[in-house]
Amino acid sequence: MSWKTKSNLAWLGALPGVKEDEPLASRTSFGIGGPAEFFLELARPEAIEKALDGCRQRGIPYLLLGAGTNLLVADKGVEGLVVRVVNREHEIDGTRVRAGAGLKMMRLARIVADANLRGFEFAIGVPGTVGGAVYQDAGCWGKEMREVLVEAEGFVPGKGRQRWTAPALELGYRTSALRDGDLKGALVVSATVHLQRGDGEEARQLMARLTRERSETQPIKTKNCGSVFKNPPGDSAGRLVQAGGLKGARKGNAAVSTLHGNFIVNEGGATAADVRRLIEHVMAEVKRRFGVQLEPEVEMVGRWR
Repeated sequence: MSWKTKSNLAWLGALPGVKEDEPLASRTSFGIGGPAEFFLELARPEAIEKALDGCRQRGIPYLLLGAGTNLLVADKGVEGLVVRVVNREHEIDGTRVRAGAGLKMMRLARIVADANLRGFEFAIGVPGTVGGAVYQDAGCWGKEMREVLVEAEGFVPGKGRQRWTAPALELGYRTSALRDGDLKGALVVSATVHLQRGDGEEARQLMARLTRERSETQPIKTKNCGSVFKNPPGDSAGRLVQAGGLKGARKGNAAVSTLHGNFIVNEGGATAADVRRLIEHVMAEVKRRFGVQLEPEVEMVGRWR
């Protein structure tokens, strides 16, 4: 039985601040994707929790959206409710920092450096939000969120607010219990990280150097989703793509970056179908040439059938 009953649609349409058929392309770093049937952008977690509880009770599908990085939205859009969390508060208590799920990781990296805290410089290379970083154990330059995370506060529809320790979140390379485990569908409200006291100026200099290096080796000024594939054990997805002669490969207006093999760029007007066909082509070629099965890091959401 479809969730699209008259009462469910009326309930969704009556949510305060809700928008219908809201374009999502502009809310993703890829600049790709169809509309959300219903869309809410909220800073108050309590209002989001109420909406998610209502969806659970009514059997309405929902998608939690952060900065829209590491995401490929289907051309036909997303059914049900899409909720974007934009709570961006932060609080520093000694060497512990609590940050709202909607705060950008790059912004938080600069905030903690200004507070003379070290150990979070890697986040200058993570374009997503704090909530997204917890969701997929984001990282850069060999360091991941799990190395600094103390706990996260969140909400499970039907069960209320919860606190999760890092072990409870089962954080691993680009995965967690939130993405692939028992907490799937739960909302991250905030995260607390533990850092070290140090020289903020040194932290800023390191982040500036890392940013320069990143701009020289990654197509950061293009529309892309970040790394497309997970690195296979003991190897690099980008190296395999390059070794297979796949840099510059394209489907429609989606192309493998000539700067870095693990990036696909939207050259203007690329569709989600273009990107998906290119991902499948690259995977098939790497498998054929090297016997390695690449696994997508980018998450594909929405109506694909």
